[in-house]
Amino acid sequence: MTPVVTIGIPVYKRLSYLPHVLQSVAGQDYAHIELIVSDNGLNGTKVRDIVNQCYRRPYTFRQNAQTVTLPAHYSQLLRAASGDYFVWLCDDDLISSNFVSELVCILELHPEVIVAVAKQEIIDTSGRVVRRSSEQVPDFLPGEDFIRAWTTYKFENYATVLARTCDIKRYGGFGDFPRGTASDDALLIKLSLNGTVAFSKECTFQYRWHETSHGFSISLRQLAEDYGYFLSFLDSDQVILAYARQKPELWTELKRSLVTMTWKTYWERWYTLYRPRLSSLQWIRAAFYMPFIPAYYAAVLSIFFETSRGAIGSRVKNRLPWAYKLYQTFKHGTS
Repeated sequence: MTPVVTIGIPVYKRLSYLPHVLQSVAGQDYAHIELIVSDNGLNGTKVRDIVNQCYRRPYTFRQNAQTVTLPAHYSQLLRAASGDYFVWLCDDDLISSNFVSELVCILELHPEVIVAVAKQEIIDTSGRVVRRSSEQVPDFLPGEDFIRAWTTYKFENYATVLARTCDIKRYGGFGDFPRGTASDDALLIKLSLNGTVAFSKECTFQYRWHETSHGFSISLRQLAEDYGYFLSFLDSDQVILAYARQKPELWTELKRSLVTMTWKTYWERWYTLYRPRLSSLQWIRAAFYMPFIPAYYAAVLSIFFETSRGAIGSRVKNRLPWAYKLYQTFKHGTS
C-alpha cells in the first residue's frame, strides 16, 4: 500500500509567497499527499482564498482563533496529520517536484533511516539561489556522526525534512522554546540519536533568506532566552536522558559539540549582525545575556580586552569590573 505523506504549511502574516509554496506542493510527482494549511495570523478568509485559488486538490484547512507560539502552531499541524510520513513546509519556502517521492523512497528502502534530508538551496526574496549545501555530504550518516558534522556540510535549516509521523510524534515534535529558535534542532537531535540520517542529492529544499525567516529580527535577549531553553533541553529531555544513561561518554562528547555550536552561533550574530543595531553599551550588555559557558565568555572578553584597542575594553572594565576579573581568570587559567 502506497504511504501517505502529510505536508503541513504553517502560515502567519506572510502571504505573498504562499501561492508559490502551494504550487510546489501541487507539482509533486507523488500523488498520495495530505496537505494541511494552518492560519496562525488572524488573517480572516485570506489564507483559505489563496489556497482555493492555487491548489486544486483536496486539502485540510485549520485556523487559530488566537495566535499561538511558533512551536505550539507546529505541534497543532503535527497532531492533525494522518499520513505515514510528515514534513513541515514554511509559507515562503519551496520543494522540488520530486522532493516527496525521492525521500519516501529512501525511507521505505532503509528502515534504519529515521529522517531524510534533501539538498538545500538558500534563495533570496526574489528566488535567486545565493548558496547551496555541500555536494560532499555522504548518502548516510549514523545519528551520532550527523551531530558531530552538524554544520560541516553547510545545511542551514532542518525544519523541512521527511520522517515517519509516528517517530516525530513519539519524540515530541518541535522543541517548546518561546520563539522557536532551535526548536527544529531539538527534534532532529532526538531523531538522530535513534537512527540514521539520509541525504539525497536528487531533490531540493529551497530555504528563503530574509530576516524574519532566519530569525534575525528578534532581539539578542530573546535569542539568548531561546538558547537558554535549548541548553536546558539538552540536560532535561527524557529521550536524551535515556540515551545519556546508555552511552554516557558518547553523550558527553555530543553535548559538548552542540553547546559549542550554540554559543558560536550567538557569538557570531552578536559580533557581526547586531553590532550596528545597538549602542555600544547595549551591545556590551547583550554579550552577557547568554548562560555561563566558559568558552563563550572567553571569546567575548577577548574581543573587549584584546581586539578592541582599548576603547570598548576600558568601558567594560570601568562599568563591569567583574567582567574584567573574569577575563583575567580565563587568560591566566586560574580558578
